[in-house]
Amino acid sequence: MSGNGLPAGINPADNDPKTSNIEPLAREMAERICRRSGMADADIPRWVDLHWPCAAAMLEAGVMDEGGDWVADKDVRLGMEAYRERLLRPK
Repeated sequence: MSGNGLPAGINPADNDPKTSNIEPLAREMAERICRRSGMADADIPRWVDLHWPCAAAMLEAGVMDEGGDWVADKDVRLGMEAYRERLLRPK
């Protein structure tokens, strides 16, 4: 546990009701990506737990669709910037 009462690596902003409505969709996206890549079923839950915030940022930035596919003609750097901003939100 970290000093904020959450497991280490979990951003309190991710639990904010204003931002958490995207979590279920982002988790589904991350799981689809894992399955599509052939990841072992046993490894999927941990990977999803670690990467759903990135999927959420990519979706919010419009560079990835709900299926977890890249959107044509979008700059992936916009998604990376959105992910960075998500990680840097005040605690």
